[in-house]
Amino acid sequence: MQSYDVIYVLKPDLTDQDVGTIRNEYTGAITDYSGEVTNEHQWGKRQLAFEVKDYTEGVYTFVECKLPPEASIQLKNKLRIDERVIRFIITRADTVRKRVYKVKEKATQ
Repeated sequence: MQSYDVIYVLKPDLTDQDVGTIRNEYTGAITDYSGEVTNEHQWGKRQLAFEVKDYTEGVYTFVECKLPPEASIQLKNKLRIDERVIRFIITRADTVRKRVYKVKEKATQ
């Protein structure tokens, strides 16, 4: 299994109960795909840098998880077809952390 960082942005007009239901739905999907959620942060409603699907705000959620590689594709497809999700990104966490480490290492030299 590989480590992934998942950030998804939900429509701002959803109720807190709806947001909680969606969060539970996606954490459940990760475990259904033989993965595990290692950390989850609710960032709340924030201003978008640019308008996306006629929205200027969105409700952000950040999830750290471990998934088999084929499960990340399934999660990506699930996020893509969900109309409540206005934007998302899935990145391999180990790749990002290696880059950050290299940049920090060069900065200290």
